[in-house]
Amino acid sequence: MGILKRLFGPTEPPRPLRDVMALAAPLARPAAHLVKSADDGASHFGGAPPLPAGMAWPARDGRPLTFLACLDLSSLHAALATPWLPLAGRLLFFYDAENQPWGFDPKDRGSWSVRLVDGAAAPAPPPAVAELPRQTIAFRAISSYPSWERPEVQALDLSDAEVEILIDGATAVYGHAPHHQVSGFPHPIQGDEMELECQLVSHGLYCGDSSGYLSRDAAGLRDGARDWRLLLQIDSDDDLAVMWGDAGILYFWIREEDARAGRFDHAWAVLQCH
Repeated sequence: MGILKRLFGPTEPPRPLRDVMALAAPLARPAAHLVKSADDGASHFGGAPPLPAGMAWPARDGRPLTFLACLDLSSLHAALATPWLPLAGRLLFFYDAENQPWGFDPKDRGSWSVRLVDGAAAPAPPPAVAELPRQTIAFRAISSYPSWERPEVQALDLSDAEVEILIDGATAVYGHAPHHQVSGFPHPIQGDEMELECQLVSHGLYCGDSSGYLSRDAAGLRDGARDWRLLLQIDSDDDLAVMWGDAGILYFWIREEDARAGRFDHAWAVLQCH
């Protein structure tokens, strides 16, 4: 043992594991988990959206976008009060599911669409585009936790073993269901800087490499990243016949100011995968 100490120095005993979820609890944010339901509710994945008469089906370069989800806002608020979203109406989500743009290029604008409608319209027959199977949604309030990459978690000085506990605890809130979610912290796959990415790319900076983040314009935009909210997170889901890249997740983001004003055409989408 003396030789080992001389070669490698004294070894410190491993730090006892702390109650990581208790440490992270003050950092958690409420969120709504979207779970499949047998009830015939107004919120659903796939099927046909209730487009008002005269509202054109969203398209990109003449190709109709795929309808993903209809969220009834009154039902959402009944499960989780979300003050930055309207109290009534329905949000309709469309995306270019064929090309699956990543969202890091300003040129991706127009590859998705989020519409706020009153919900009184009858379901619109889809154009010649692959339709997702209709699946009714219910909302379940959960706690969402920041990832280990966020500064507030870095301040906890977690050991590697404690980081694994945090990751497992943040995932456990979904049970065995897909990670479909509204509001709260995202469940990131590639990196947890999506608010900053949305802020920069929506202002015209390319974020597919470091150039946009290091540009002179980025310095004056960074503070605005705090204004972005997770509008909808849609997981890869066999039941919906959707696979985002390689078992990835599609995230829709919006600035709180735009959501409160009903400007959902300003939403930005980001795709991450393994």
